[in-house]
Amino acid sequence: MKFKWMIGLLLVSGTVLGQQVDRAKMESYYQIANGGNAERKDSLANALFAESKKYSSEEEYRTAINVLRSLEKEDKQLALEKVATKKYPKGKITRDAFVTNVFYKAEETAAKEKAYLELIRKWPVANFPGDELTYDYVLGSLATSFAKDGNAKKTTYYLSEMKERFWRGNGYLPAGQALLAAGDTLAAAPIFKTAMDDAYYYISLPEQQKDNKARFAAMGYASSMSAYVNILVGQRKYQDALDYIDKALVAAPDQADGLAKVHAKTLLGVNRKLEAYNILSRLYAKGQFETEPELKKLYGDLNGTLTGYAQYNAILKEELVKNIREHIKGNEVFKKAPDFELLNLKGDKVSLTSLKGKVVVLDFWATWCQPCVRSFPGMKAAQELYANDKDVQFIFINTWERDKNYKENVAKFIDKNQYPFEVLFDDQKDPETGKVLAGKLGINGIPSKFILDKAGNIRYMLTGSTPNVDYIKLEMRELIESAKKDKKG
Repeated sequence: MKFKWMIGLLLVSGTVLGQQVDRAKMESYYQIANGGNAERKDSLANALFAESKKYSSEEEYRTAINVLRSLEKEDKQLALEKVATKKYPKGKITRDAFVTNVFYKAEETAAKEKAYLELIRKWPVANFPGDELTYDYVLGSLATSFAKDGNAKKTTYYLSEMKERFWRGNGYLPAGQALLAAGDTLAAAPIFKTAMDDAYYYISLPEQQKDNKARFAAMGYASSMSAYVNILVGQRKYQDALDYIDKALVAAPDQADGLAKVHAKTLLGVNRKLEAYNILSRLYAKGQFETEPELKKLYGDLNGTLTGYAQYNAILKEELVKNIREHIKGNEVFKKAPDFELLNLKGDKVSLTSLKGKVVVLDFWATWCQPCVRSFPGMKAAQELYANDKDVQFIFINTWERDKNYKENVAKFIDKNQYPFEVLFDDQKDPETGKVLAGKLGINGIPSKFILDKAGNIRYMLTGSTPNVDYIKLEMRELIESAKKDKKG
């Protein structure tokens, strides 16, 4: 669903792919890009390229370039970009190419700042009304780079240059977190507060006034709130922290889980132990076992003894396993997995046929996919759980990478994080459909996981992720053990 996601992002930012472009036509392009066979994709690419000779506006070029990108017709995409940049040297296409190829590829902060200053000199934001988000992305990246260098003054300055209020609820977070990691709580606190307040503004809008921007802004609320309240707790301003949390739970009750840890910590600060205990019990029952030391202590404090704690703990774990089993039932399937033969990091071929007789976990991921990366510590722990089981194989299939040197980047990423994963590259297109393995499996978003039984049948398919290591271990164990059992199709 890459193309559809891209359209959605552009709609949110206000830079619609050409107001004159018929939406029904765009949807038909999307359907071909994601579900058409190789012949239909080639036909559409050729038609768009031929049609481009008649284009009279930059928006028409932009639409065609984006469709060609979604069709993975890089030669035609680059050829059309070359024509458009010559024709519109001060337009969006040329500007976006500069942002991608110069700004985002700059590694040092000074080089990033130089590229940004050149960007706003050659393509001033005032020349692109409604496209402020493009510049806000750049500003967020530049501010975060300065934050990592410990330069709070420039971090704050470049964040203040952002124009889109709805984006600040998310855009401020990386910079604030970088300052916090560097120990600069004083500079980080107002950044988190701004992000929190802006997100709250959109959350508290009447339902009829909420749009895509408001919903997107809400996504950063729990993170910014948690970070800011943690700072208040560190300063022992427990009541102030609790006031913010109570306000948040009224405005956004669905974000209670995201605030649960800091909520419990705040309640302990004002000696409301029973309420803190109930929150920690809920977290523990969801697999967040790192809460156990505090939970156990509170159990003893509230009961005057630890007698009965072991039994209580076992009940919580049983409840979690029961919930996991119910959850994975909704992800049950039974169909033959398509065969594949892909290269691993060493350049060796690995096929599904060679894995027959094993339960196989296929984890589709990309280096740019933060939910994928967040789940890796848990997937590593799950793999270690089956380290001595020769009947289980974990395979991490790298797909949808955006850079030409993706193989090098993936190898560096795996090596840097010391992940003992068998990584395969999903870059072999089916000659008939033109699809890579992710497309053949109907994957619309990553991370996506498939659990195959010993006969090569898909038994479970899951999307999304959690950073919760203990939960992932339990969930993978339930999925794998279930797949080990025989099942007739």
